[in-house]
Parts: sequence; structure tokens; C-alpha cells
Amino acid sequence: MKIETIKINQLTIHEHHLEIIYGADNFNFSTKVFYHDVSFSLLASKYSQAVINQIAAYIALFEGMKLCSLFPKYYDINLVAENLSQPVLELFTKIYQGAFGQHWYENNITDYPGPELIYSQGSLSNSKPTSIFGDNSTVLAGCGGGKDSIVALKMLQEADVPFASMQYSHSVYGKADIQHNLISGVLEYVTPIKKHKISIYDDFIDYPFLQLYFPDNSGIIVPETPVSIFESLPLMLNEGYKYLALAHEKSANTGNLFWEKLGKEVNHQWGKGYEAEKELNEFIQENILSNLSYFSILQPIYDFRIFKNLAKYPEVLPKIHSCNIQKPWCKKCPKCAYVWLGLMAVFEPASVDAVFGSNLFDDDDLLPIFREMIGLAEHTPFECIGEIDESRLAMKQCLEKGLSGKALEIFKHEVLVDSSIDWQKLEQKYDRVYDTEHAIPDWIFSKIRGQL
Repeated sequence: MKIETIKINQLTIHEHHLEIIYGADNFNFSTKVFYHDVSFSLLASKYSQAVINQIAAYIALFEGMKLCSLFPKYYDINLVAENLSQPVLELFTKIYQGAFGQHWYENNITDYPGPELIYSQGSLSNSKPTSIFGDNSTVLAGCGGGKDSIVALKMLQEADVPFASMQYSHSVYGKADIQHNLISGVLEYVTPIKKHKISIYDDFIDYPFLQLYFPDNSGIIVPETPVSIFESLPLMLNEGYKYLALAHEKSANTGNLFWEKLGKEVNHQWGKGYEAEKELNEFIQENILSNLSYFSILQPIYDFRIFKNLAKYPEVLPKIHSCNIQKPWCKKCPKCAYVWLGLMAVFEPASVDAVFGSNLFDDDDLLPIFREMIGLAEHTPFECIGEIDESRLAMKQCLEKGLSGKALEIFKHEVLVDSSIDWQKLEQKYDRVYDTEHAIPDWIFSKIRGQL
């Protein structure tokens, strides 16, 4: 079976949520985006219905990108085209090709640049961007409940930068209430001015559609970070926030492998990287909200340093969670293995054991994953983890602490014996603050640099 056309069939703006119906030939799917403290009717009266329609159209467009996992020939966007600007065509292609490299690789697809966007001639707009009202300097800071989020929020708090939190749940991670409760537990350790919630329900993710109709497809790709930027815009308008900060580290800029067949890097984390950040920020400023500033507050540092900074807050260890399979920790996936490794390197082992309850270094199922992490396989795991040398440094730290396990034995006998590795140079690279190649506004960077 092949899917010829995916389509936005319906977009409804309700009082507190957006409802989008997508078609994939004869199949239909629904995505609902709930805002727990936004009234769209009040927002429309404050700005205009045209502004709300425009933002909703972008959300619908990019939420539909997940259906590109089916390799459709066409994406029919006629329903929302009049509320989209012409430059979005180029942005869509950039995001698709950046975020879906992994999907091409896993399915061995070398001749599919993405779907052709279908819309009536002349229907795209050339509207000018709107400005967010007011002089609110509060930073809206995303919180997913992981180590990066709490380090970023602690940094803002200690630097006396006013911030509100935005927690976000998605069907791809399981039940919304479970996600929000876990994130709320992390937020107990900081004091945001306000706490906001967005909840996304997606039956394309929930249904066993791919397994039944496309069993040979490697899975669904959700370009979650780029989409979530657009989904934050109603909240920013509602509160007058002009600064949107996420917690993406410098490590996200490095891909998993260079794929010779396509002559390009494949990066699972592309949507979190600095390239995507610049593209999205520039597009939104030029086409939607002129005075919005989107940036990653952790872009100046690598994961290696983030773990070190996290160690200053041992009280949060029982509350953070990063697993994308079964929250808080499935203890069987690359993300769990990687975070375990980083935590063991910087915390008292007993504190980490109290959370995980087992030595993941001795889990036979995880040994191939650890090998990938430290550069002993074709590529690193397709997950949001650090670079090979960061994992190697963490394993070296674990050995120096007297820790043991099968994974550490592999590292000792296959990596540590390499006398050409300059460990001091590696640590200098990963344990410093980079003053360039980030988009943090100057007034914020000057306050937080000391906390980085």
C-alpha cells in the first residue's frame, strides 16, 4: 500500500483548543491541542481573528508533518493556505529534510525529498507580522521534566531572570495526566511566576495504524520541537511573553552518522539544534510575531557540563525523568542508559541506585547501546543524547570512582587502551562555556553566563 495524498481536512478553533482533522487518502486522523489557560475568543478580541487564524494554520501545517512518515506524494494544504505566507514553503522543506533524515536512513529511502505541497495558485498570503503587546520581560521557559529543563530553570532563577514555565504533554509520550504530574514534581524545585500547560492528543500516534497497514515502515517521526514552537505562540500572545526559552544543549548540533548514500548527516536531534533554532526564530519574526525571540538557554554548553551543573541539585534526582518509552524510566532504552551513565558519573552512586534500582552497566540488553554510545558501532543511538566523546568521558569518570559493570569493561578494553585519545583536551572542549553560536538575548546571557 502507498499513500498518495495527505490533507488538512478540517481546522476548528474552539474556546480552549484547536482540533485538526487530517486525511491520508481514505484514512482520517485527529490532533487536538489544548491550552489550559488560554481563551481563544478573548485572544481574538485582544488581537484579531485573522492573527489567531494565521497561527492556527501554521500549527495545523506543521502538526501534519508527522503524516509524512507515510512517504506521501502530495500534502494538500488548501484549507489553510490563505493564512500562510509564501516563505513557509521553504521552511517546511528545511524542517522536513532536517528532521526526517533518520527516517530516510532507517527505511533506506534515497529518492524522496518530501511531499509536494498542494495549494491554489495565489492563495498564499504576504501579510506582515504582528507585534506582541506590552512590555513584559518574563521568559516563557519550556519544561519537559528532564535534567536539561531543571538546570535551565535553576539557572534563570539564580540569575534573577523572571520566568514562567510551560509544560507540554503529547500522545507520543503516553497519558497526558501522567506526564503533567511528573513535570509538576520537577517544578516544585523552582518558583516560576506562572505555570502553563499545553496538552496534545494525537490518534495517528495512538492507533496501531502503521503496524497494521505499513509493517515495514520503521515508525512515525514527530518533528516535535519545531511544532511546539508554533504551538507556544497562542500562550505567548495571551500573556504578552516575548521570550521563549527551551533547554537544548550544544550536543544536539552533532548528528548520529554521515550517510554516504545521500551525502548528508543524519541527526535525530536536528529539530533541537542551532540551525533549526535560527530558521524558526527568523521565520516567526519576519512572518508572524516581529518581537518574539526564541532561543535555547543551554546552547552555549555541552551535555557533559549540564550533568556537572545538575549535580549541584541532588534534591531533584528522584523527580527528573527523560525516558520516551515509559516514564519516568523504562531502564531498557538508549535514553535511560545515557542518562544513567551521566548521573553515575557526577552523583553519589547510592543516590542514582535509589532511583533506578539496578546497575544498567550489567544489563546484557543494553550492552549494544552502550557500544553505540562510545563509538564502537556504525552510529550512535537515535535518541537525544550527547556525543561519543561525552559518553567516553562519563565512563572514564565512572571507572575512576571505582564503579564496575560489563559496559565499563568493554570501555576499558576497547576504548581506554587507545593511547592516542587526549582526555584532557576532550574535557576542556566539553566543560567550557561557548560565548558565540547561540541566540540568547544579550541582557539574558549577561545575567546567566555565570550560572552556565
